[in-house]
Amino acid sequence: MNWLRRNFDSCYIVAQVWLDGLVILASCFVGHHLYVRYFDIDQSLGLYSRLFVVITGLTLGSFWVGGLYRWRKSILNVEEYRGIFRAVVLSFLGSSTAIFILREVAVEEKPWVPTHIVYRLMEPIHQLLELDEVERYSRVMFLIIFLLIFMVIVIERAVSFSFLGWLHRKGFGSHNVAVYGTGPMAIGLERKLRLFPTLGYRFVGFMSDDPAWNGRNFHGFPVVGGKDDLLLIQKHWNIHRVFIADPEMPEDKLLDLCSLLEKEKMEYQVVPRLFHFFTRRFFIDNLDSVPLITPVNSPAKPIYHFLKRVFDIIVSALLLLLFSPLLLILSVWVKRESAGPVLFAQTRIGFHGKPFRMVKFRTMFQDQCDDQESPVSKDDPRVTRVGKFLRSSSLDELPQLWNVLLGDMSLVGPRPEMPFIVDAYSAVNRLRLDAKPGITGLWQVSAARNAPIHENVDYDLYYIENQSFFLDAVICVLTVFAVIRVRSTH
Repeated sequence: MNWLRRNFDSCYIVAQVWLDGLVILASCFVGHHLYVRYFDIDQSLGLYSRLFVVITGLTLGSFWVGGLYRWRKSILNVEEYRGIFRAVVLSFLGSSTAIFILREVAVEEKPWVPTHIVYRLMEPIHQLLELDEVERYSRVMFLIIFLLIFMVIVIERAVSFSFLGWLHRKGFGSHNVAVYGTGPMAIGLERKLRLFPTLGYRFVGFMSDDPAWNGRNFHGFPVVGGKDDLLLIQKHWNIHRVFIADPEMPEDKLLDLCSLLEKEKMEYQVVPRLFHFFTRRFFIDNLDSVPLITPVNSPAKPIYHFLKRVFDIIVSALLLLLFSPLLLILSVWVKRESAGPVLFAQTRIGFHGKPFRMVKFRTMFQDQCDDQESPVSKDDPRVTRVGKFLRSSSLDELPQLWNVLLGDMSLVGPRPEMPFIVDAYSAVNRLRLDAKPGITGLWQVSAARNAPIHENVDYDLYYIENQSFFLDAVICVLTVFAVIRVRSTH
């Protein structure tokens, strides 16, 4: 058992490779079964058995090249899902080229191709695996197989991430870590480490060289010592890694601390001073050996924004039509429950700071509906009985589809805040206004959704910088699961 704990990372990656291989191979067989059954075409399984081996090998190779077997974590594992999509597309293009296009072009259209070096490299594979019956392979089944591979791998990886989190909570593969610093940045990092156990870090305490913190607790955790206590800290607390999160630390002191950590063979990472700046794309340039951080302007993405607006209009209109009976029932229920209007309209701040009136079902008593902090407890006395149900089921958000249809909001985007909160925004928080607000977003489907929105600006900054159809699709899928999960706990 001790050996497994020490070598957990390597064992887990090996197990992940085997599991991915079995899932890919199973997807091939299921794809063949679905094709034969629903297209009523009789093609024996033996014809494709060697092809399935090629697909499995190429897909696993694409996963390896795409970095899917390296320890890399992102917000809600979005980058991992994006990497799966790219790897599956790469495997599809590679295998289809090697098996279909290259063979057919060589035989039917361009007799000179067999002398080409690419063809000569692929020819032994065809001969070894006896893939010469390529003309009998079905392109439709080939496409079905890769669609299945993507969908099933995404589900398998999601389950794996959850299982990995459970293992980390049980102590398998988790490393003790400490945060050097006692400021807001250190507190924020400590909260992240506790919210996401799948990172594999077990937070044990803070570090500080300030004598005033000796033997005391900070933010509910012990201050284990400072840079002069590294040997004692490593021996007593078994610290594996130190996160340095002190933006006020002078450069010479930081270099001294890093040198001491290296001497004691303790891993460390430094949170940069302007860490929110690094949510943007940038590259490192040099001016006569002086490194310069140069931001890369995000592309305008006019096609993406146009198609997203078209998608918002179509989906919001269809959902309003589809849910119209439910909207009518809920309206009657809200009206019978307490006096006041059915809908509650409130001024929110939208794209580029433009105010708009956001509508939702009224969930509080009429005399309590003003610009205050939103209720966070299900026992808040301001919330009506029907309001508790609407909030827990997220049905109070349905009228916001009208805001989406009007163009004030989008289906996916940062959550809009009230004016008095936006007035107190810092320069970093105001970056949230660089995208159209949405009904759902990264913050809403994260583990930090119960905390105030403005305290989790990094989710919105990540979304704004990485907007894409793929990210929007991931958020929409996670929103469905988040709503189901919340409803199951009530």
